[in-house]
Amino acid sequence: MKTVCLVGLLGLILLCSCEDSLNKQRSEIRLSFSGFSQAFYARKGEEALPFVSRRTFDYYDRLLPDLLFADEKRLSELPPFALFACLALRYEYRLEELKTMTGRMIVREAFNSMTFPGGAPHFLDIGEILIRKSGEEATATVFLAPGEKHDGALVSFIREDGMWKVDLTSVFEGLSSQLEAYLKDPTASRAERALHYLQVHENRQIGGEILQPMGR
Repeated sequence: MKTVCLVGLLGLILLCSCEDSLNKQRSEIRLSFSGFSQAFYARKGEEALPFVSRRTFDYYDRLLPDLLFADEKRLSELPPFALFACLALRYEYRLEELKTMTGRMIVREAFNSMTFPGGAPHFLDIGEILIRKSGEEATATVFLAPGEKHDGALVSFIREDGMWKVDLTSVFEGLSSQLEAYLKDPTASRAERALHYLQVHENRQIGGEILQPMGR
């Protein structure tokens, strides 16, 4: 009987210890997100970068070849978010600038202007945090700015370099699903439809030359 009680007590202690650990991780994630938000909304890109997972920078590093060299056909084959990101960045930067940029630089410059690269949503705050893999990965619900639609949005946090960092790429697939609706037109290529959407969004005429390779 004593053995059973002891085992039960030890199990209870372990459960409490585990929950304490998870709560500590949730607090660390909130603190990290707070640091990111303060820097982001202050337009201090360099200060925001330490709170961002390297997965985000890697995404734009992989996108750079298409950003520079993809023609209209290749652009039309890209997932919606990557397509819109390429066009938005081609519109924003000259070829000479893009040739010297890295994914990290793209993200930093976007934060300096208080935007997310390629149109990722502005997270006003995070809600419920779920630890997916203790000490390694977690997800959190997000609160968005008015007018931004991303139902059921979850953003990931990755443990890197001893701290929790936000992985912006975790919302890109969901955004792609939403953007796909703007690309359905049998009379135009996906790249042309994306350019039209960008023109409407920017409320100005944008030349079709940005559908051509920049690095030609």
